[in-house]
Amino acid sequence: MKRIKTPLLLQLEITECGAASLGIILEYLGKVVPLTELRAACGVSRDGVKASNIVKAARGYGLKAKGLKVPLEDIPDLSCPFVVFWEFNHFLVVEGLDRAKDIVYLNDPAHGHRKVTFTEFDEGYTGVVLVFEPTDNFSKGGRRPSLLRAVKKRIERSGTAIPHLLAAGLLLTIPGLVLPAFTQVFLDQVLGEQRIDWLLPLVLALGGTVLFKLLAEATKFVFLRRLRMHLAISMASQFFWHLLRLPAGFYAQRYTGEIASRQGLNDGLAETLSGRIADTVLSIVMMVLYLMLLLYYNWILTLIGVVFAGISFLALRLLRTKRVDANLRLMQDFGKVSGDSIAALQSMETIKAAGQENSFFHRWSGRYTKAVNSMQDLQLSTQTLGMLPLLLNSLNTMIIYLLGGLAVMDGQMSIGTLIAFTALMASFQAPVGALVSLGAEIQELEGDLRRLDDVLDASLDVEAPSGFEQEPEEAQDRWPLTLKGAVTVDNVNFGYSPLEPPLFDGISVQVGAGNTLALVGGSGSGKTTLAHLVCGLYQPWSGRVLFDGTCRNEIPRSIMVGSLAVVSQEIFLFEGTVRENLTLWDSTLPEDTLVRACVDAEILDTVMALPGGLDGHLIEGGANLSGGQRQRLEIARALVRNPSVLVLDEATSALDAETEHLIAERLRARGCTTIIVAHRLSTIRDSDEIIVLDGGRIAERGSHDELWEKQGHYAALLQADEGVTKAA
Repeated sequence: MKRIKTPLLLQLEITECGAASLGIILEYLGKVVPLTELRAACGVSRDGVKASNIVKAARGYGLKAKGLKVPLEDIPDLSCPFVVFWEFNHFLVVEGLDRAKDIVYLNDPAHGHRKVTFTEFDEGYTGVVLVFEPTDNFSKGGRRPSLLRAVKKRIERSGTAIPHLLAAGLLLTIPGLVLPAFTQVFLDQVLGEQRIDWLLPLVLALGGTVLFKLLAEATKFVFLRRLRMHLAISMASQFFWHLLRLPAGFYAQRYTGEIASRQGLNDGLAETLSGRIADTVLSIVMMVLYLMLLLYYNWILTLIGVVFAGISFLALRLLRTKRVDANLRLMQDFGKVSGDSIAALQSMETIKAAGQENSFFHRWSGRYTKAVNSMQDLQLSTQTLGMLPLLLNSLNTMIIYLLGGLAVMDGQMSIGTLIAFTALMASFQAPVGALVSLGAEIQELEGDLRRLDDVLDASLDVEAPSGFEQEPEEAQDRWPLTLKGAVTVDNVNFGYSPLEPPLFDGISVQVGAGNTLALVGGSGSGKTTLAHLVCGLYQPWSGRVLFDGTCRNEIPRSIMVGSLAVVSQEIFLFEGTVRENLTLWDSTLPEDTLVRACVDAEILDTVMALPGGLDGHLIEGGANLSGGQRQRLEIARALVRNPSVLVLDEATSALDAETEHLIAERLRARGCTTIIVAHRLSTIRDSDEIIVLDGGRIAERGSHDELWEKQGHYAALLQADEGVTKAA
């Protein structure tokens, strides 16, 4: 089987190997598709992607695609490239095999191009193969992400800083052009012809040139600092603001630590762009100016210098793809290490209780070792590029001295001219080396830009605020300060993958204002997902979610936020005071509102027992509180704004039955509509309606007494929960 070379497309997340493999096939055939688009086309979800979905997506792009069960011995009969299902948890591309050398060539979205032996291939091969070929409907097109476009959109709002920086840099080229001429005059006229009267003016001119250079350097530093601050603040702010407005599904597929590590890339990117933008332009201008002067002095020696410069740029070009991919792998690997570190710190009690310190350390150290190996691979090519210009410059200088010395001895060139030429050549080589170094940095930068743009190109939540500006007053005037609280889920279809059957197929639910609805069912039945649809964390494929008879998307965001509160399974308490955790830094909330919320959440006594009361200090994650106290503080935070609709997703799982009952009574006294997602059924008996979900469909609905009489799903859940029987 002849080997073919396919383009590299590295996956950015663990679940998108199938989408990346399809992208490799498409790009090999001539169609470049962004990974974000492929992710949506393949229906990548929190569980990854199925082979059948990859086939469906490929057909959507005009390919004839099918999945096959192929024995290992028949693999050589297939046409490359094709996709295989690897180790029952991964997709990768096979580029070819060589029986004589016992090699199978792979393009792995997780690691890049690599080779394995037939034995290793047999161990990972599952027998599932996806083959593709273009049809008449297939069209080539698309373009790979452009580094220039990515850089341009980041610097286009930098104002006048860049032109001023370039102007200051251009002024710095003047001393570099003048000093070699002064050197020639000093050697040939002052020393060679004994022109002593020229010495003082020459020294004064040199002093003026040095002073001019210092002023230009100071000016450049001022504008460089201004540009760096602007880029760092604008890029970091834009990135984090975009993160805050992404839908919940974006985070379901990604490592928290890996996403957090991307935020830090903005500072390094600002440093590189601000320091290198002007340097790049200046290096090119300086190269041209120095080249013109060098040609004036001696075109043969100049040609030699140009050849050596060309070799440096050629080496940079040859190593480009390898370095870009190596840097992307490096950032991914260290992002996963960061994610594991954060997970360990957040789950330390669980790890210690289970005695899993060694196991977790082995997992962490394995990933860290892989990241260090990736770093060494990148450093090897970096060192090569760093040493090459030095070696070539030394060879170039040796040749100039050899040929120039012969020219001086033949009387074709003066010593001053040779020294001036050598100084100019050194000045010419400096921007060449700077450009090669810049090229190496840009190759590393390209991987960082891909990881940042993977976030910035992700579609925003449809309910996300568009900016910091407030909504027009006329859009709010026709709305009450808070909604009444009637909630309707009208014929909603929804699933986690558009290529899979929906979890909900036409589900409808109604909750009257001030009523309580309980959602129960087994794990995976759709309870939390339905609550998330009501909260707006997910958007229906079809159908509507209405509040007081109005579609959620038509209600001003400020009204929606003030009317709906959510207490989720995951507790979020940050380091700060109790007051800050309750108000989220809203200083307009009065003290009595906070006290009432704490009373209704049965947490006031605990808060007042802290040193400082409401101004008492909480450790990150509320580590100085018990699990039940943390849950009650979360409930108090939700009640602070007196919502008309409250969604409780397993929000009382850590509470004792008595406390849970007291909180339920206080919530009913508030009169807010309450939607409860519960596994523990002891506190939902008094709900106005109980809906039993099973596989995304409504299996039963009614009051506690009605459902108990049916002795169906609800009765079975209740018996399992409380150990009761109908006779009891």
